[in-house]
Amino acid sequence: MQTVEFFKLTRRYRLSSLDLPMRKAVAYLRIVLASFFILASITAPVYAGTGNDPFEKVNRMTYKFNQALDATFFKPAAKVYGKFTPAFAKKGIRNFFRNLDDVRVIFNEVLQLKFGHAASDIGRLAVNSTLGLGGFIDVAGPAFKLEKHNEDFGQTLAFWNVESGPYLVLPFFGPGTLRDSSSLLVDSLVHPIPNTEHVETRNSLLASDVIDFREAILGFDELITGDEYLFVREWYLQHREYLNSDGRVEVSFVEL
Repeated sequence: MQTVEFFKLTRRYRLSSLDLPMRKAVAYLRIVLASFFILASITAPVYAGTGNDPFEKVNRMTYKFNQALDATFFKPAAKVYGKFTPAFAKKGIRNFFRNLDDVRVIFNEVLQLKFGHAASDIGRLAVNSTLGLGGFIDVAGPAFKLEKHNEDFGQTLAFWNVESGPYLVLPFFGPGTLRDSSSLLVDSLVHPIPNTEHVETRNSLLASDVIDFREAILGFDELITGDEYLFVREWYLQHREYLNSDGRVEVSFVEL
């Protein structure tokens, strides 16, 4: 399906810091998550009958906050970036961030005992980091047929049969489940960008990655029909199921 193929080319961005040193960013992340879970737990009894979304009222409020933030900052920046950045430059930038992301992918492939994929992605990382000029050119795919994979710690937990838990929408981080949201910190600890010691460089890379990712999924806005919150929720849960089963699930959209 075209929609599935579109999202296979993107990855969920794991934010850990925009303008704070790593230690403060981790503390900030803990505060945000703790505050959210406290608020959600307070409202849980009222919404316990809504299946996999027992915190729907809180989730909807958080979703509106994230949408306002996106409409004010990220979407306009992504449109400007898409309009004025040449196609070849955007492709190079996207390749660069996908190459860095392979570190996180390899880490999770090893934890999932997918050693063949891990070896392939180690080869991708080595080839693209050298022959591909730091990852700006994808040499490994066309020349060596080394396919790009997509694994994160949420998928690792699913591999080891950890239940997904309720659906959650976190401030700044967006849609997730209890399992996927709790894995954010682990992924950020192994990803190269959040661990860059030079603060200005790290912040520039994080901001560029966010804007590049948002520009890549601008087309998703046109797909949304009906209740936007429900559409995004159902897409996210189906897409995660698709990833957790390594593409062995048929994903379909219904109008909500």
